[in-house]
This record gives sequence, C-alpha cells and structure tokens, in this order.
Amino acid sequence: MNGSKKNVVILAAGDFPTHPVPLCALREADFVVCCDSAYCRFSIFNSQFSIPFVVVGDGDSLSESDKRALGDRWVHVDEQDYNDLHKAMAWVMSGKWKAESGEWKAESGKWKAESGEWKVESGKWKAESGKWKAESGKSMDASANSPLSTFHFQLLGATGRREDHTLGNISYLVTFGEEYPGIDLEMLTDHGRFTAFRGCRRFDTFPRQQVSVFSMDPEQQVSGSGLKWPLDGMRIRRWWQATLNEALADSVELRSEGWLVLFRTYDPKV
Repeated sequence: MNGSKKNVVILAAGDFPTHPVPLCALREADFVVCCDSAYCRFSIFNSQFSIPFVVVGDGDSLSESDKRALGDRWVHVDEQDYNDLHKAMAWVMSGKWKAESGEWKAESGKWKAESGEWKVESGKWKAESGKWKAESGKSMDASANSPLSTFHFQLLGATGRREDHTLGNISYLVTFGEEYPGIDLEMLTDHGRFTAFRGCRRFDTFPRQQVSVFSMDPEQQVSGSGLKWPLDGMRIRRWWQATLNEALADSVELRSEGWLVLFRTYDPKV
C-alpha cells in the first residue's frame, strides 16, 4: 500500500467497487469514512472484514434503527451547501478522530487519539513534541510534522450512476487540494485512478498505460514528457483535448501553473 502511512478510505454512494484495485483498497483500509447513502452496501461488505468506520451525512438515507445501531459511529452533518463527499472529507479534517496504535476508537462520541506522538482534541490539531500546532483544523498542509503527512486518502464509489455527481466528485479533487495543500489523495474507480495536482510532478506509469489530462485552469499552459503524444505548452480548453494519451515507459512528467486532473488506467491498452 503506502509504507507506514495510514490508509483512509472515503466511500461515496456511486457505483460500489468491483475491480480488484479499489476492492483491495477498501478491504485493507485502516479506517473508512462512509457517506450515509453508501452505508447499506458498505455494511454488507464490511460484515466479512470488520473494518473500523464512521458514517457521515445528513441522515436522509438512514433509518432510525440504523442510527441507533451505529451509535457514536453515526455523525450527523445538517447542511446542504456541499455534497456528501465534501461533508465526509470535512469531517476527516475536523480533528474529531484519530488512531491509537493502529486501533480506532470512539470516546464520548468523538474519535480521538491517545498515542504519545500526536493527538486531536476539540477540533484542534496539536503536537506533543511542540513542533507544530494548527488551531483551525481546516487549512493544513502535509509538511513532515503535519498529521496529513501520515495518511493516504482514497476516494471510492465517487463515480458511476448519475453523471452530474461523477463530474462534481472528480472536480472535488481540486477543491480538496486547495483546502488541504499537500494532501496525499487519489480517487479510485473500476477502471483507473484520478489525481489532482499543480506545478511539476512525475507519476509512475507502464508502457501502453492509457493517460488522460484535464485542465481546471484552461488558460494555463500544460507541458509533459513520457507520453506518446507530447504536451508542449498546450492550453487545454476543452476536456477532450488531452484525453486518450499513452505512457511510453515507467513514468510521465507533467507541468502546469494551473490545476490538472490526471487519469491513469489500471491495465495497458490491448
């Protein structure tokens, strides 16, 4: 997976994973934040694995018996400005949860850590060592001393079903990158993985892997190397313009001052 990093899955209510890659990510997650509308399918899946989890949302997809059974694993978020995926991510970043020696536990309705290295209390990120301290819990970065640097986040179930939800959820990758700079985040589908970034970044690939690039800042130039059809200062003003490209070897490099969303398939083109 990701070495010593904890793997946190946020499960949305699109198509439930069927491909081995996202299924493995879900099965091996250290913790799952499940949108309430995905809970029914997740509960069936999780009956085989007992993965630690919490359910987040406005509750319109849960029965009263579900809420009672969930107890303090049910987190009610009563606002309609953002969708369930954003609510789940905001709760993850709110500072109301954490791990103790790999075990996740609830205390008085809040998830928090008792480890000697760092902990979360009352929505404030604090370090025992005194190296860092963030008061808001909302605007953090992934520097070496930040809690973000210890987690790998994966969004599952965020595509499929309604197309408007799919497009909105993919664009949230950029929003999360802006809200939580440096976050280690990807979206896994049944066909490949989406990653949002800006600046210069190199990605692992393999020959004949299919690669598509989408620009969220169409006036910014995009350049890259390692692709069958090179990008050389291109302005991607339409979503189709840099799709269906192909990796030549074991890495590609992309550069842009604006936000890009990269899609890489799991399998090579036949």
